[in-house]
Amino acid sequence: MRRHAIPHGRPGGPSAPAGFTLIELVIVIVVISISGVLLAGMFREAIGTYRFVDVEADLLQQARFAEERIARELRRLRDGTSVTTAGAQTLAFVDRDAVPIIVSWNGTKGADLLFTRNGVSQTLAGSVDSLAFSYFKEDGSAAVPLVAPSSTDIRRVAVYIRLARGGQSIATLCAAALRSL
Repeated sequence: MRRHAIPHGRPGGPSAPAGFTLIELVIVIVVISISGVLLAGMFREAIGTYRFVDVEADLLQQARFAEERIARELRRLRDGTSVTTAGAQTLAFVDRDAVPIIVSWNGTKGADLLFTRNGVSQTLAGSVDSLAFSYFKEDGSAAVPLVAPSSTDIRRVAVYIRLARGGQSIATLCAAALRSL
């Protein structure tokens, strides 16, 4: 006598096809969806961090460029009467080639810091939030700001620049000694 093998699957019925049940598919879809949401959040955070660092680096580069340019030009003063205006947000002087130089900011947050040489303006830094020039004598005490050409006792200029953009800001402070007058 021959015995017949009973197929696996439902008892007494035809064998069940190989595959996934609906519940298994739903569980897999839910797990993949949760993983996708988590990865998307991490990706957004990485992009935000990159943008933050990029804006910060750009602001710092602009501030350093402005400071270096101002310091370089201050070392080109012609003589003790070369400074024509030494205010909190404007510095004007004549360099040793008799070229008028003006560094100024209009006081409006977000406006540009302008460098004007011989009547031609260029932007030193954009998105300026704050700018302040401070003036010092040879002994380190505060010098009186000027608004007209006259002999000055200003020997050092400190420049505070704060740039802000996109909710980020960077502040720098530099000082430049004037050429021996």
